[in-house]
Amino acid sequence: MRDLPAGVRSGDYRKVMVAGSIGTLIEVYDLLIYGYLATILAQRFFPSADPTAGLLATFAILAMGSVVRPIGAVLFGHVGDRFGRRPALASSLLLMTAATVGFGLLPSYAMVGLLAPVLLVLCRLVQGLSASAELPGAMLLMLEHAPANRRGLTASINNLAVVLATACAALVSLVLAGLLSPGQLAGWGWRVAFLIAAPIGLVGLYVRTRLLDSPAFVALGESARQGRVPLARALGTAKRGMLLLVVWFGAQNVAGYTLSVAMPSYLVREAGLAPAEAYAANLIGVLASLGFALLGGYLIDRLPLRAVAITVMAGIAVTAVPGFLIITSFRTPGAAVIGQVLCSIFVGPAYSVGAVLAMTLFPAGIRFTAFAVPTSIAIALFGSTAPLVSTWLSAVTHSPLAPGCYLLVVATAGTLAAAVGLRRRDATAELPR
Repeated sequence: MRDLPAGVRSGDYRKVMVAGSIGTLIEVYDLLIYGYLATILAQRFFPSADPTAGLLATFAILAMGSVVRPIGAVLFGHVGDRFGRRPALASSLLLMTAATVGFGLLPSYAMVGLLAPVLLVLCRLVQGLSASAELPGAMLLMLEHAPANRRGLTASINNLAVVLATACAALVSLVLAGLLSPGQLAGWGWRVAFLIAAPIGLVGLYVRTRLLDSPAFVALGESARQGRVPLARALGTAKRGMLLLVVWFGAQNVAGYTLSVAMPSYLVREAGLAPAEAYAANLIGVLASLGFALLGGYLIDRLPLRAVAITVMAGIAVTAVPGFLIITSFRTPGAAVIGQVLCSIFVGPAYSVGAVLAMTLFPAGIRFTAFAVPTSIAIALFGSTAPLVSTWLSAVTHSPLAPGCYLLVVATAGTLAAAVGLRRRDATAELPR
């Protein structure tokens, strides 16, 4: 394979691609299965005469887990920039697996009262710490092993792991909803979706520990452990790029969380679909986005990155409201699929664009921190709160199009940020060392 970084063999590159993607798939599944089972968790941990109140409380805890993500990004970013990408990623996967298994073992409100939601919060906090390292760390490890002319494709392959993880969460939820009665699913079936993370997580941990570390990090040598801490260096030299990524990933994550975590509950509540129909429609919509993610990677490698960035984010804004209008106008499984596919055309490439921007904007010595911190802030402020905000907006405005309008607003902000904040030389420069 041509143009590989110095010291990287084609076999090493392929191993990193597989191992990084497998780890991402496992960890994102662990993170998202909570959202797919939100309606059931609301019943088990927040008994209430008002189902909407219970669902809001469940999504609020989802958002609370992301409050600690910036803290985790600083900690894991320090490890990743000082000691290597590999130890940061292995420890993050171990934490995530432990927290997800903990979800499956939690006692319900009927068993221990208020202690149940408290324990739910603790598990979400541990998940949030872990998740702060996963996507930026795995993406960087893969991109730093990638050939110069395949960074977009490499980013899109890791992005496929995220989409497949979402599909796995939807598929597990669909199978459980199809095989079990509503009483069985609410009683014990939901625990299965969390507990299967244990053996899968151990396999992923084994794979992660056998990875080669990034050649860009290895090339730093002892200098990686000298000088100011990575966060101080990043804030001192890369504030503009980090701010741009906060806005970019804020918009991208509102779209991602809305179309994955919040969508099954939305289809049940606003489109009147049965839970099994909602999970099936969401699964098909998620799988359809795989092709768009790959197409985005292809375009990133062949077109100016700034132009691709503006087009992708503007596309999210333009398709948001029409997608939700299709879902709520026809209220059928087919319409649910079509509406989700329309909304997801540009969402898949958006994360890949942001990752390649991070590679371009930041040198290797601060790259993990400068990528992980703004990503975590964006998720904490915008992404993880998207299901909560969307549900609240729908309840307050009595409009099923409220989530689409919210997505339109944040995607417009992302488009302006890319157009104004991204200089042409940033999107065409060689990767800094």
